[in-house]
Amino acid sequence: MATLFHFPGFTQEDFAVFRIADRARRREAIIRLVHPKLAMLGEDILADFRKRGIEGLHPHLPQLNWPPGYQPFCTWLALSSQSHRYQDLAQLNVGVHEPFVAVRLGFDTSGFAFGRLLFLLSHGDLKEVLARIAVPAGLRCRVYRRVPWPEGSRAVFDSGEDFLKGVQVAEQEGAHWFEVGRTFPRDGTSELLASSEFATTSAQILMTLYPIFRRLAGP
Repeated sequence: MATLFHFPGFTQEDFAVFRIADRARRREAIIRLVHPKLAMLGEDILADFRKRGIEGLHPHLPQLNWPPGYQPFCTWLALSSQSHRYQDLAQLNVGVHEPFVAVRLGFDTSGFAFGRLLFLLSHGDLKEVLARIAVPAGLRCRVYRRVPWPEGSRAVFDSGEDFLKGVQVAEQEGAHWFEVGRTFPRDGTSELLASSEFATTSAQILMTLYPIFRRLAGP
């Protein structure tokens, strides 16, 4: 990404907010500390995309207050083809959790796009497309199911090859989230996460996933 970076990197303080016991204070701290950095990361990624001729993506940050009583255990930047109701469709997503950051093509399993994903993997050519694009890049599919706070969400499937099995597990086990991408654990990648270079890495991964995103992102 040949540009001046806006994203300054994540600090240890950014990750510590997810351990705040009080729900309202935790939400306020996430929005105050983490969301401005995710907004800057989004600016960097979109600037890189525009240089490659990709326009029309809308950045979204969550309010972390729905449904009532929601316990924030992570937060995210979502890039969507839609300005509203992005959760219904495929999203290019950077998710920040206390133990890791994930860069991914993500699907809320209750949304329209997840059904389309399942259909194209089962009956179309998307299985072969993922094998051609995601496997050489070392990207993995993961399926998450809700668990109580502080963990919030737990991986119930993880594979670098069997993407069809992943969506089947998500459907059969009542999981809430399916993704294809890469995770960056704080243990082992903290230097990268703390650097503006993480914007370059994120843009590269999301660009790799962009052709699949376009097929599932809606009009």
